[in-house]
Amino acid sequence: MSASVLLLIDNEGLRAKLSGYLTGDRYVVSEGPSLKSSAEVEATIAHIASVNPDLAIMDYVGEDEASVKVLQHFADQDRRTDFIFVDSYLQSDRDKIMLAFNEGVGAFLSPDISSVGLVNYVARVLSGPCRFRGDYLDDDSRVSRPGDESLSRVRSKLDGAQKLIAYLLSTPLTAQPRKTLVLSDSPYQRELLKKYLEDHNFVVLTASNIDDAVALTLAEKPRVVISDYALEEGKTGVDFCQTLKLVHKYNPCYFVVCTANMDKFSAIMTPGNGVDDCVLKPSPTSSLNEFLASVSAGLLL
Repeated sequence: MSASVLLLIDNEGLRAKLSGYLTGDRYVVSEGPSLKSSAEVEATIAHIASVNPDLAIMDYVGEDEASVKVLQHFADQDRRTDFIFVDSYLQSDRDKIMLAFNEGVGAFLSPDISSVGLVNYVARVLSGPCRFRGDYLDDDSRVSRPGDESLSRVRSKLDGAQKLIAYLLSTPLTAQPRKTLVLSDSPYQRELLKKYLEDHNFVVLTASNIDDAVALTLAEKPRVVISDYALEEGKTGVDFCQTLKLVHKYNPCYFVVCTANMDKFSAIMTPGNGVDDCVLKPSPTSSLNEFLASVSAGLLL
């Protein structure tokens, strides 16, 4: 069954772009008048209520918290409509963004979001758990748990954290370089990780052996390096890390080693190796999202 998406975007070009990204059998897209000021809050609420979409994607208006007031109205009504804000007018700041997430917005996007990025976040918002004040909605079933306030608070915090992760992944943070190098002697592994990173707006370099990876790193200066543990000719990701950091003195990077063997963790993370993090393969998507969001926000660099 198709999900209904209502676009409340003022800029015609941006509106057409977002609509084009969602073209297909999965979504039914309609358009409506955008919110431009706090004076139009009631009219916007009335229009959304009349359409009753599964998802409303709307321009973010920071004046008098206009967009948040629209969101709050539907949250208070135990809404079935989810919301994504687009910072088309560049009116957001850290406090406004956090307020929107605290009130339950599904995602907070930049107007230059990629097609893959938009589709990913729309799907995530529509399929993930949505937070209400006191109740918890999972899939299509309303679950009310009176007296289970602790569990409800935990779920609310987890849901808010996932939405913040979605924001960090979908928003270009130009102050932080997002160039990444991936080293693996498996073409399948390289392409799989390359696609995942590129879907989240990373610039990805790839190499199949240590010599090429070292040359690329020194030439392109990525801030994140991700390497398989087991490499060619008995070498390891730890060997690659030590070559970079100890031999070539290339230290301004966050070095991650991936391994399918949990028993290798202690040896990989031994002090002096220079490895900053170790990731188990395969990792849950939520763990990868948290890692990439932290990199995007500059928390690891």
